[in-house]
Amino acid sequence: MNAGLIASRYASALLLFASETHEERRVYDDAAALKRAVLEKDDVPGCIKKLSEPMQRFLALVIRNKRVEYLPAILHDYRVLYRKEKGITRAWLTTATENPELAEKLAELMKLQGLTEVDFKTEVNPDLIGGFIVQVEDKRLDASTASQLKQIRKELESRIRKNRNHG
Repeated sequence: MNAGLIASRYASALLLFASETHEERRVYDDAAALKRAVLEKDDVPGCIKKLSEPMQRFLALVIRNKRVEYLPAILHDYRVLYRKEKGITRAWLTTATENPELAEKLAELMKLQGLTEVDFKTEVNPDLIGGFIVQVEDKRLDASTASQLKQIRKELESRIRKNRNHG
């Protein structure tokens, strides 16, 4: 059977199970934590102990059915299905330094623009020097210092070329 189909079916079943137990959000958070632990091979047993009861039961089913190799894809697909069902928009925020308040402020601004809920994935990249880059679906805003400096450099180089050609 196709790996994508297997992951999709298990993710759909997990969403249904989580809905029936009224634990969709908790399972959503569990799925992120478990996927991260599995992919990074970082204290998976410790992570499993912290999972909600519905997620632990689901994980037991996956193990019993010998589908562990599909677990990262199942967890990813569950989170995608959950966001789609709940109308949650996925966004990426890259900052030069840790700045959790910025994600909260941007989420509030996006709610004012009509988005119901925004789920930010944040990343720190010191190469930005300052500022941030935010991407929501196919829209991107680069307000980083590095980008602004690059633009200034291009403008200066362009002016220098013009002056050489005219002088």
